[in-house]
Amino acid sequence: MRPKIRHIAIVCKDPRAMADWYSQAFDLDILWQSPKNGVTYLGDDDFCLVLLHEGFNAESPEPWHFGMQLTLEEIEERRPKLEALGAVFHDGTRDGRSVEAYIRDPEGHRVFMAPSGPTEKGDTPRIHEYRSWEQAKELETAR
Repeated sequence: MRPKIRHIAIVCKDPRAMADWYSQAFDLDILWQSPKNGVTYLGDDDFCLVLLHEGFNAESPEPWHFGMQLTLEEIEERRPKLEALGAVFHDGTRDGRSVEAYIRDPEGHRVFMAPSGPTEKGDTPRIHEYRSWEQAKELETAR
């Protein structure tokens, strides 16, 4: 399967207010919103716009990133190619989000890679306790 761009994420001063604006301006559905910090996922059935809170800059200095949808196997298979092309590979987050990985391209841009993300109304981000790559493979196979 060819990887798909599934989301673009931008850092906002007020994600809740920006969610209302983007929803009205472009008829995007609010898919999920964090009651804690206002992080919001908006979608149009094919694509997701993620509005992050300013605290995100503490873990990643850039004000945006984009996400590619790949299975765990595709991420692992693509790793040697990405590294040969000069990408710096990071094995994923360990902060409670679902298993994911990201690279930094040769100019330092962050490209997030994960098996899925919300794009349609009723979808929710898969936010759960961290699972190892092995456990995640078992979960993905069980679906």
